[in-house]
Amino acid sequence: MDFLRILSMIMVTMLHALGKGELLLPMSADLPPNGWVAWILECFSVGAVNIFMLLSGYYLIQSGFRIKRLWELLFQVLFYSVGVFVLYGCFGLLLGEQKDIYHLLQYFLPVHMEVYWFITSYTVIYLFLPVLAAGVHGVSRIALRNTILGLLIYECLFKSILPFQLETDSKGYSFLWYLIMFLIGAYIRLYGFPLIRRSWQGWLAFFGSSLLIFAETAVLHFIYAKTGRLEGVLRAGTNYNHIFDVVASIGIFLAFLYRKPMGKKKGAFISRLSSYALGVYLFQESILIRYEWQKWFSLPQSMTGSLGGFLLRVFGAVAAMFCIGIVIDVIRWGMYYGLVRLFRRNKTEEGAEES
Repeated sequence: MDFLRILSMIMVTMLHALGKGELLLPMSADLPPNGWVAWILECFSVGAVNIFMLLSGYYLIQSGFRIKRLWELLFQVLFYSVGVFVLYGCFGLLLGEQKDIYHLLQYFLPVHMEVYWFITSYTVIYLFLPVLAAGVHGVSRIALRNTILGLLIYECLFKSILPFQLETDSKGYSFLWYLIMFLIGAYIRLYGFPLIRRSWQGWLAFFGSSLLIFAETAVLHFIYAKTGRLEGVLRAGTNYNHIFDVVASIGIFLAFLYRKPMGKKKGAFISRLSSYALGVYLFQESILIRYEWQKWFSLPQSMTGSLGGFLLRVFGAVAAMFCIGIVIDVIRWGMYYGLVRLFRRNKTEEGAEES
């Protein structure tokens, strides 16, 4: 499951490379080969965010609330939001509008300003954890199942079948959607998932649903190209709260869940590596670089090149950003625990002097 966390972060990086690298061109009959490939990569990566939500529910539902964990998360977020701001300021890269009050609030209050929408939702979920855990453990299996089904009908089913966008549709960028996926993860932890009992079935659900996401997206764009209609739902299939995305994310989650554990040494390395995965997201989604790092690798220009060159550049950029993010978070972790050890040593010395 730690390996799944790593894979999901790679998929998230792919989403940011494609969407913010101007590679998801409007689909039409004359879409170039690279454009089709970009959309295929998007459709096979879009389940990544739901996977992180499922992981939260699966593990947190059996663990208690710890203020230390919340503090570590907030420190980690501030390290990136404030750190990138300070670095840009030191090198004179900040523009005038990037130093106004609104942007300063984003740097220093990133959770409240929803700089990282996922972190904001996760923080609220974590604060609710004692109540959520008590509620999930306090109701019957049938009651929990019916609650999840009702929420899916409200938030997922109608938006997946209706040919227009609903006013309440957040496309999965909301606390409510995080809560729903959290409950599904918790349900799997407590009762399993009867529709998928084997790893290969999970892989089948993932690949089948990802292909359906691409098929729906392609059909809608062809219809729009010819009729000019359905513009509001052209990308509905790639929304986190679309039924195909839900099935794809649950499928790959269960595919990894049902796999045999890794060997001890390899597992220890993967577990350690996965602990730095969140830093990859926090780095690449920092306000000042979220739309800039794609240009470091000339991703917008890759659309007009050969297919091989396009794939090499995209996957190379994703791999590079993942590795850079891991290295930076290793440094961040060392700094944090260095400060913790220093603080504890000072407290110990003060206590000894008082004695």
